[in-house]
Amino acid sequence: MKKDKVSKIVTTTVADRPARKLLLLRSKKAICYDTFCAEVGCEWHGILNSVPEKFDTCAIITLPPYLVKERTSDIAGGVEVPYDYAEGLPQGYELIDLPACKMMYFQGMPFENERDYGEAIGTVWSAKSSYKPELYGYQYAYDAAPQFNFGAEAATGAKIAVPVVCCKKDV
Repeated sequence: MKKDKVSKIVTTTVADRPARKLLLLRSKKAICYDTFCAEVGCEWHGILNSVPEKFDTCAIITLPPYLVKERTSDIAGGVEVPYDYAEGLPQGYELIDLPACKMMYFQGMPFENERDYGEAIGTVWSAKSSYKPELYGYQYAYDAAPQFNFGAEAATGAKIAVPVVCCKKDV
């Protein structure tokens, strides 16, 4: 029996996120991680992951329409920080307010080979795409807050977060 390189098990958790700030680097035309790095370089990883106050690791972010500025795309790199964050900003970065919301986290399993990160991320996105949050009293709320793609590392697996709102449970 062939063993998968990456486990197909994905867990889902809903978390209440407080009002907070988003430290981000916007793109002008990126549509995904690869085009973001081609446009702005990949130094943003180190810059954002070095912020001691960050809530989680840096992520590629898909911004809802109300957070997209004119002449920019909806793709950015960023980290969430506390609402009272007041440190200096790296050149080209900005700090924006995010309202309190619920986020649904999809977490993949750790995997053995770092080169399998693409498969790990694909597995988590596939799980999110086929998941029916309405069965558990939620619905995706893409206009409420950004979506976060935290990427994947062998030791921790792949992770994404999507905004949700409570809804009537359909049975």
